Amino acid sequence: MRRLILAATAVLLSAAQAQTPTLPLRVADIGQAAGPCAPLSANAPAGQKAYFDLLAERLQTDVLSCPMADSAAAAQALAAGQVDLARLDGAVFGPVSHEVRSVLTTRAKGALNRLPVVVSTLKTGQAQTLADLAGAGLVFGGPMKASLEVPKTALASYGADDAFFGDQLVAQDYETAAVQLRSGAAQAMVLHAGAWQKLCRGDQPGEDLCADLRVVWRQRPVAGQAWSVRTDMTDDRRFRLIGVHVAMHNEAPAAFAWAAGPDAEEFEPTEAKALIHQGPTVGS
Repeated sequence: MRRLILAATAVLLSAAQAQTPTLPLRVADIGQAAGPCAPLSANAPAGQKAYFDLLAERLQTDVLSCPMADSAAAAQALAAGQVDLARLDGAVFGPVSHEVRSVLTTRAKGALNRLPVVVSTLKTGQAQTLADLAGAGLVFGGPMKASLEVPKTALASYGADDAFFGDQLVAQDYETAAVQLRSGAAQAMVLHAGAWQKLCRGDQPGEDLCADLRVVWRQRPVAGQAWSVRTDMTDDRRFRLIGVHVAMHNEAPAAFAWAAGPDAEEFEPTEAKALIHQGPTVGS
């Protein structure tokens, strides 16, 4: 009997959900004379029309264009619940970061992902934070982009560029970098998160080969721009939006070109605060 009641309840809930209309998706159209949200005009760019048509088809809802004078106005409208999706940068995202979250960034052609970067020191050393490494010698885990270029970009976005540190060594690989750190040839080691994981993972469960090291900083490079939504958007809609975008470069090139902008390779899902510093910079 209890099973029959539960089954009947599930059917009723499904029927109720099916009858509930899907809310329109309101997209901030930045750089236009401010106006009310409305269906895309007939003279809109072909790429924008392709983008709106794709979203409407995949989300099974109306997609509306919401003209905004600039990205600051779009950020405020997003925070106030007047639009649902807007492309923002860090300057306008910061003031509304409690109400909105980034969901998608773009990877430029030939560029790497925004890999997490780990800075570590010997536990016997005094450094506890990135700021404590001013003037310290670094060793990087290799000459490849992921081992050198991405970490340098991440550090610079937090105020720790080349001038902040002392001598910089580039090891052959992450294992050699660890040897140089432990020998005292450098005061800190900089690795991308994948290399750090490989370095520290032992053969036995729970074995930590980096027990003598201290992580003083772990971050990704700060993103330049990101498509953003309100924090109260439902998980279902947010995940569906992400799913449509990550395949867009293959499935709908014209829509992708408009939505991603020039020189973009693909959309990438991203963390909620990708546009702002996660923690203090070295100058704060």
